[in-house]
Amino acid sequence: MTFETNLDPANMEPRACQCSFCRMHSTAAVSDPDGHLTFTAVDPKQLNRYTFGLNSTEFLICRTCGVYVGAFMPDGDQAFANVMAGILGERDRITRTPVRVERERENLQDRRTRRRAMWTPATLGQTLS
Repeated sequence: MTFETNLDPANMEPRACQCSFCRMHSTAAVSDPDGHLTFTAVDPKQLNRYTFGLNSTEFLICRTCGVYVGAFMPDGDQAFANVMAGILGERDRITRTPVRVERERENLQDRRTRRRAMWTPATLGQTLS
């Protein structure tokens, strides 16, 4: 995974979604609408692309170590994603307490609109197709 951003990790504001999946994974998601995320896997079979709820997003989970890597939302010829702060190389510099967010009442259109505005433009590396 490559996260290109000009944001200072100390100023990143992680988010803690309150859905059951995210609570079980103790999420602290970060994103940068002006950055870029690239997800790749040496062996695509080792990446679980889990969907649930509105089925608009793939939740990327490593089958080798069980780590929840991030969420990836295909959107026409684009895609947007977030990444879990705990997998980043500079994770120790992300010191803010995650902000609790409740999204249960969002409909699909509102959810996609919010993610387009707040998440990071993203691609899945060729090894994932």
